[in-house]
Amino acid sequence: MIKEALGKDRIEQVIIGNIDGSKVETKQADALYIFIGAKPFTDWIGKEIIRNDKGFIETGRDAKSYDSFERIWKLKRDPYLLETSAHGIFAAGDVHANAMNQVASAVGEGSMAISFVHKYLAEV
Repeated sequence: MIKEALGKDRIEQVIIGNIDGSKVETKQADALYIFIGAKPFTDWIGKEIIRNDKGFIETGRDAKSYDSFERIWKLKRDPYLLETSAHGIFAAGDVHANAMNQVASAVGEGSMAISFVHKYLAEV
């Protein structure tokens, strides 16, 4: 964990250490990126959308690895890349499993999801 950030006009070093304080060391640094974690708020989603044990929504081929997928999925085709186990419903950004947890990635996935929505609508 970060104990301290040091520098004059900009960050130059960080002091890092174990949570229990057993090991502390100073490292040179030009930047510091803080990731505070992500917990998806997906408890409200129905059971027809498969979530992993951490609550993230499974999409595309990854959803197929769950036993419940065959019971839920009614189409002959595989789900599209960002499509959930409920056909026609897509998940993008931090809420889906294996997301990159970056704003730029989420925006890109949102654009991809729109493309898949149009493809799905052309089928029905």
